[in-house]
Amino acid sequence: MLKRILHSFDVPITRKQIWKKVRQKIGNIPHLSIDWDDLTDRFIEPVIWVVDHFSDSLGKIFVSLVWLLILFVVGVAYWIGLSFYWNISAELTIALVIFGHWILLNVVFHYYMALITPPGLPPDAEQIPYIKARCKKCQSVKPERTHHCSICRTCILRMDHHCPWLNNCVGHFNHRYFFLFMAYVVLGMIFLFIFGAPVIVHELSISDASEQPIGYPVFHNGSHLLPVKQVEEVTPPRSRSLRRAVSVTVAILCAGILAALGALVGWHARLISRGETSIENLTNKDDREAKRLEGSTFVNPYDFGSYENWRIFLGLSEGRTWRCVFFPSVHPPRGDGISWCFKNDLTHVSYK
Repeated sequence: MLKRILHSFDVPITRKQIWKKVRQKIGNIPHLSIDWDDLTDRFIEPVIWVVDHFSDSLGKIFVSLVWLLILFVVGVAYWIGLSFYWNISAELTIALVIFGHWILLNVVFHYYMALITPPGLPPDAEQIPYIKARCKKCQSVKPERTHHCSICRTCILRMDHHCPWLNNCVGHFNHRYFFLFMAYVVLGMIFLFIFGAPVIVHELSISDASEQPIGYPVFHNGSHLLPVKQVEEVTPPRSRSLRRAVSVTVAILCAGILAALGALVGWHARLISRGETSIENLTNKDDREAKRLEGSTFVNPYDFGSYENWRIFLGLSEGRTWRCVFFPSVHPPRGDGISWCFKNDLTHVSYK
């Protein structure tokens, strides 16, 4: 049957298109009718069950892995990289240590703050009686931009997503910490690649002790091999197999982290520039398409322009400068996560 389906294709198509047609033809066979939505639900159900029952335990494991990974990478940098650059230049080594520890300080600080900072929970209904909306799942009051997290089983103010690597939701009060943690990790990975490449090349280029010739040097006098009297004792190099394996392992880990977090940082930076969260991006996408079909343009009411969106997100108000971005700062975000000003609302001036 699969051959007949494939022979029915008249023009070259991609593998994705092939399987799409296969699904269509199989679905059209009466006795093989398949409900793909039901099949997908059945496949997803075990995943949802695992998340619902083990999310807390898995989150703690993921958090432990992050700390162990930080310790591992920093330890290797001290063990292999520090001695390499110290033999080249003490001044360069000191500069690299200072810059590297600035990155490390920001990584550890923002990750720790993202872990311990509550994302923001809606207050009791009595405190905000002017908000009438209620969550259908937890029955709590639901201000604008608030969404329910099925893992935390509560509503989160300006929820972005639930992050297993934090074992916490990313919401109004810890979104900045989460983003800056990722940004500084990406900067750290770039730093390690630039200054770690010479270290790896050096480690891979040095011969291992097992590759050294066995015995002592000799010369041929025409008829016999005679030993060469060495002027100085040559110390055989220590085995470097472990250093090589560790160096390559760190390089592979850093490459994977840079690719994954680099893409994620770019994605979140795009959303921040547009004044959206991850959830709002999905809903706004549908609204944009609906407006496009109507012949009009969708306007995000929380979009104040890229520059102002970034200032709002980073909490740069009340005299705060960009120093709060380049150095650890525990300042809160703008607003309370409950009341929001709109783009066309002139009262947003007081929001600054």
